[in-house]
Amino acid sequence: MSLSFLALTLIQIKKLKMTILFTSFLHWFMVLPLLVSEAPTETIKIADFTKSFEDLNTLPASFLVTNNITYNSEGGHLQGIQLYNDHTAYLSGSSEDLSYMVKMELGEQSRVLSIDTLMHAPLRHAGGFQIFDQYLAVGIEDNKERNLAYLQVYNLEAENPFDKPIYTIARKGNYERVTAGAVGITAFRGEILILVANWDSRVLDFYSCPEQDFHNGKGEFTLKSDIEVIKQTTSEWSDPKWLSYQNLNLFSDQKDQLYMVGTAKNEAGDQVADLFKLQLPSSSAKITKLNSKIFNTSTSVDFKAAAGLNISSEGDLILAAAPYQLEKNTTINLFAHKEPSWKKTREWSSQDARQAAAATELHAFAINNHSISKYDRSTGELITSRSYPNTKHLNSGFLSGGLLYCAHSNYPNQPDSSSIRIIDPKSLTLKKTIKLRQSKGSLTWIVKNKGYWYALFAYYGENNHLTYLAKMNENWEILQKWNFPNSIIKEMGKMSISGGVAWEQGFVVTGHDEKLLYYVTLPENGENLNFIKQYKAPFTGQGIALDPLTGGLIGINRAEKKVVTAKFLP
Repeated sequence: MSLSFLALTLIQIKKLKMTILFTSFLHWFMVLPLLVSEAPTETIKIADFTKSFEDLNTLPASFLVTNNITYNSEGGHLQGIQLYNDHTAYLSGSSEDLSYMVKMELGEQSRVLSIDTLMHAPLRHAGGFQIFDQYLAVGIEDNKERNLAYLQVYNLEAENPFDKPIYTIARKGNYERVTAGAVGITAFRGEILILVANWDSRVLDFYSCPEQDFHNGKGEFTLKSDIEVIKQTTSEWSDPKWLSYQNLNLFSDQKDQLYMVGTAKNEAGDQVADLFKLQLPSSSAKITKLNSKIFNTSTSVDFKAAAGLNISSEGDLILAAAPYQLEKNTTINLFAHKEPSWKKTREWSSQDARQAAAATELHAFAINNHSISKYDRSTGELITSRSYPNTKHLNSGFLSGGLLYCAHSNYPNQPDSSSIRIIDPKSLTLKKTIKLRQSKGSLTWIVKNKGYWYALFAYYGENNHLTYLAKMNENWEILQKWNFPNSIIKEMGKMSISGGVAWEQGFVVTGHDEKLLYYVTLPENGENLNFIKQYKAPFTGQGIALDPLTGGLIGINRAEKKVVTAKFLP
């Protein structure tokens, strides 16, 4: 039902009163199932949950979400957040008069899609929740009397999912013992397992029902076990701290282990996610703390309000977080899997951005087959351009000792002939040409590293596996050379290695067209380079260079005729 229909009819009020008939004992409860109309999708499970948690990036991607729906949240705030199908987010909330669920779209134009009422006062507080497959499990409680709560499970694929829950577990009992401030749900060993944390997460209750019965709409949840946290031994914990978790999410992994992740703000004001391993035998349930991570949120975002962990459609963990209130414009943070990458920092248009780029702290250079253009980095303004007669194929640029060393070849002519054109970067005048008479293949890039020159000689077509990296002395004599692994050459198609720089313990190189970088190192023995890692890149192959201003790279987007700078995000 929509928030525009806030008033319950007298009939609805009577129905609500009829359902609030509980025993005073927690272990007795009501389950009201409805048939689940659609078969569940295949559940994605993490291969190694502890590693995936450790690999979460602590810096967020941020989305500014626009809201044009009017509603009254006075007396409450946002409580939980979960992602669904990657680009949709649900947020639970409380207010003086009702509990509600927000649905928003995250993307280039992020916006609130709907706000639905869940229940009315006294069940005004929808707490931390979790989405598993297409099912959303949330606790809705009386946060004033603190002696009444409903666990509701909704099918998000239903036409109006929040009109009716498919399961309801009712809890009534002692003050604060039966509240449901944080709820988690997952499938584990043939059961659907629901976690309910009471006030300040002092006690964890675990309900279960057979998984097949749950999907058929015939599930009957029973209390499987409970954990009173204060009685747990913490000697095996990574640290002894247990927080008042606003959200607690359940997960099982491919190793058939059960995990719980809690989010909160600690006493120092840090935004914290804690990882626990759960063991739930019929007696003596056990919880063990494995790890704790601190996340750097945007100013308004707060784990004490709403944060929740999710598994993406790609099988990666994503932690979402929100502020206390849903405003006209609300910031949502996503902390994704910590996959190192090169991110674009700036770009300039240039007609000469066809072969390579290079840079000083003040200037950027776009390199074409026969010409070079020089730009002011601060304004993007073209300073000067120069063409070079008797050149066939300028491939890259490397700045050393106040000079620009450009790799040059006669490709595609035969036999191979390569040279180095030394340019004055101030005036772009040609100072010197060095012919490499002994080389075979086409020279595509050169760099100097640890007193030696390293040059790439490319082969194309069916011979591109002959491409090699050469180590040369000051007289440009080849001292040693290495070929590339087949796994890299296969990705080149009929083309070859086009760009490269010395980076970390080896070299990062590009192909001809794809937005990829390959990190390779020199072998201790043998004639093949070691392939260490592949990264996504914002440039489309071709010649690259180190950027002395940022410590990153500079390259080109050939199709768009742009010079692009990038920074490495570990």
